[in-house]
Amino acid sequence: MPQEPILNMPSPAAHKLELLRELFPQAIETASDGSVRVNAAAIQQALDPANPDGLRVEEDGYELRWVGKREAYHSAFVPPAKIVQPCPADSVDWEQTGNLLIKGDNLDALRLLRHSYFGQVKLIYIDPPYNTQSDAFIYRDDFSAKQSHVLAQLGYSADNIDYIKNIYGARTHSGWLSFMYPRLLLAKDLLRDDGVIFISIDDNEQAQLKLLCDEVFGQENFISNLIWEKGRKNDAKFFSNGHEYMLVYAKSQVYLRENQTLWREEKPGAREIWDKYIELREGHGANNALIENELQAWFSELPKGHPSKKWSRYKRVDQNGPWRDRDISWPGGGGPRYDVPHRITQNPCKVPERGWIYSTYEEMKRQIDLGLVEFRDDHTEPPFRKAHIRPIPQEIELENLNEDVEGEEELATQVRGSYFYKQSQVSVRHLRELFGKKNAFNNPKDTEEIAKLIRYVTPNDTDFITLDFFAGSGTTADAVMRLNAEDGGNRKFILVQIPQPIDARKQKEAHGFVSHTLGKPEATIFEITAERIRRAGAQLKAQHPALDTGFRVFELADDPDALILQKPLSDATQADVATLQTAIATPQPSQLPRILHNLLLAEGLPLSTRLIVVREHSLYRAANVLFILQAVDTEDLRILLNAQKAAGTPLQHLSVYAPWVADNNFLLGTKTLLETLGLSDDKLRLRG
Repeated sequence: MPQEPILNMPSPAAHKLELLRELFPQAIETASDGSVRVNAAAIQQALDPANPDGLRVEEDGYELRWVGKREAYHSAFVPPAKIVQPCPADSVDWEQTGNLLIKGDNLDALRLLRHSYFGQVKLIYIDPPYNTQSDAFIYRDDFSAKQSHVLAQLGYSADNIDYIKNIYGARTHSGWLSFMYPRLLLAKDLLRDDGVIFISIDDNEQAQLKLLCDEVFGQENFISNLIWEKGRKNDAKFFSNGHEYMLVYAKSQVYLRENQTLWREEKPGAREIWDKYIELREGHGANNALIENELQAWFSELPKGHPSKKWSRYKRVDQNGPWRDRDISWPGGGGPRYDVPHRITQNPCKVPERGWIYSTYEEMKRQIDLGLVEFRDDHTEPPFRKAHIRPIPQEIELENLNEDVEGEEELATQVRGSYFYKQSQVSVRHLRELFGKKNAFNNPKDTEEIAKLIRYVTPNDTDFITLDFFAGSGTTADAVMRLNAEDGGNRKFILVQIPQPIDARKQKEAHGFVSHTLGKPEATIFEITAERIRRAGAQLKAQHPALDTGFRVFELADDPDALILQKPLSDATQADVATLQTAIATPQPSQLPRILHNLLLAEGLPLSTRLIVVREHSLYRAANVLFILQAVDTEDLRILLNAQKAAGTPLQHLSVYAPWVADNNFLLGTKTLLETLGLSDDKLRLRG
């Protein structure tokens, strides 16, 4: 049977081409050299047979263009040039954790993550380089002869190729866009249908980033451009630009709307009042007068600064909890006007100047019957709506609680505004406390605000993956762990950070912290990231022993033995081939972890998947896949498969690492075994 490379995922272009072949076979022409030509006229004719000459080619249109755009798109989906190297010694709680920290260029990391996490990430937050004069462009600062060949194949002229060479790592709009484009394309692939991405940026590239995101995610999926207020500087010549931005895009706003997704956050203090009401309700039943008196007494004893004091306008208690009155007139005026008879006198109440909030009397009557509209003692004055102080979502359901309570959500929760403060001093203080008063990282993001944003856009969901591929000091991981500590959630994080060197002269304190305090041979930002997560996790673990504060570390590396990414034969010498044959045919225990974890990616399994040893050096189970690294007796394999099935944990696939399984008889026997067990050929996969 055919042997597949370990890391082999079709590109979006290949997938789209297959769709075109399926829908418009007459429009796809393949030349003898394998090149493909798409006949646009044939597609036009298929779509509109009555008007075959109606093909229109737009010469000008609204789009974002820059030199190098085609190359940037192409670079997103080229085969991975790196492998993952597991680093258990640098990790925390390797066997149990669901979190990841990846060391390396995030473009390589995203290409690899796409194998296992396609459509699996709920939330992405990134803080990329802002392309300012103080930014050091440390990504993709080389330009190889191979890259020149690729650009020529993509149709670039010699002049354009020279220009693109010059913008690699340069602080130009074109260079920055070429840097961001492939990363955002891959990020979109990783998002779930209900996923959201947050991107921090400032004025240097905000305009360009907005256009780029409109293209990548779709203008219809733009949600907001948030404003981070960060304080003023008096040394500005004109205006003090004391703000940054955060662009917010959904993977699919249509999906969010169809699923009636609503983003709200509780107003401070509502939870405390509601919890106290539940306590009194359980003690006093339906005695609303007694509950109201005790609730008022409790409320009066709260300290002046308590957030519940903001709810001092609530009036009384009924079977649905504490409530306050809300305006029943049409907001802004122009509401309907009709007679509403008072419940006691039956005389019409005064109509508000702005009209009633309900469009018809029938709806008003329904609200009155539900007990949600209350009449005043002055029989001529308009009634008012009850609005109950009930936190959303409701966590405690009591018998006879009325579920149709209009106004609760408006009262107890609020839509977050687009303007908020970045508490830089709080962030710096938190990081300095973690690092023993050392100033190890400049301008860390605000852990509290990031946590609030994560909670806000993931209502009723505490089990998902958050990705940050510009990890910096590790704020996102800290925020995720703190949220889990607060509500017992199972959120997981994936962080990627390039090992950016720390300048010993410009960042003396940070360099000394990594080199001397941590004792690392190389002072890089990655070591700051990892240590931040370790220390923040240990702090939280002391208070919440069951909390997952661990993380698996993987380093992106070249394939030293060419066991996963083999050198193309066209580039290999006879000596290369001989060396490769020897290396491939000689299993080494030290190579096992690397092979196994790259096989996880090949089979689309998370890198946090636990590997269970079935037979040392030969058989390993990961979820519902059996990895076969060396030939075993087929009868033993039969017993294993049957035992797993009987235990209710059947194996769905056998993944054979072909370079170490040279026994053709074993492969044929395994294929026959699967047939006798009623399993199809596609359950057996050859990798390598």
